[in-house]
Amino acid sequence: MVCVDATFLGLMLHPTARPPHDPVTNKPTERVKDRIEKLLEDLDAARERVIVPTPALCEFLVLAKGDGPQYLSEIGNLSNFYIRPFDQMAAIELAAMELLARATGSKRAPESSEAPWQKVKFDRQIVAISKVHSAHTIFSDDRHIRTFAEDVGIKVVSCWELDLPVSKTPLLDNASEPPLEL
Repeated sequence: MVCVDATFLGLMLHPTARPPHDPVTNKPTERVKDRIEKLLEDLDAARERVIVPTPALCEFLVLAKGDGPQYLSEIGNLSNFYIRPFDQMAAIELAAMELLARATGSKRAPESSEAPWQKVKFDRQIVAISKVHSAHTIFSDDRHIRTFAEDVGIKVVSCWELDLPVSKTPLLDNASEPPLEL
């Protein structure tokens, strides 16, 4: 079981979405569409279930604006995607996360000290839902989600960390000029 946040959900459903910035290069992540397509193929081949936590769905639908119903229909047609709510078990998990954070001296994680409290709560809800449903990985570019997830033992993979598909034309991959036509 894996989980996606709003950014990944957007990239999966809207392939021409603006790519996130790679913090190493400080440039847009290269070949995002190819990376997401390979991820979807890999998840499908592994018969992996994909959780969409309701807080992430909410964030995505706000960005989708009037296209929300169309995207909800698309998600409903994806047999391995499951929308999961913030329910009683997730609330218990979130309370444990917050109590642990407060025991360390801050209700926010040190890395989230500048983040608005509402964002911290949403991010923790996404992680709590993921944990309750035994997700081993969260696909997210959000450093706060990464911190919260890693604190509870969930791996996080960002867009720029995704593998690129194997090239069908490896000899031409680094060519600086187009091939000659005969």
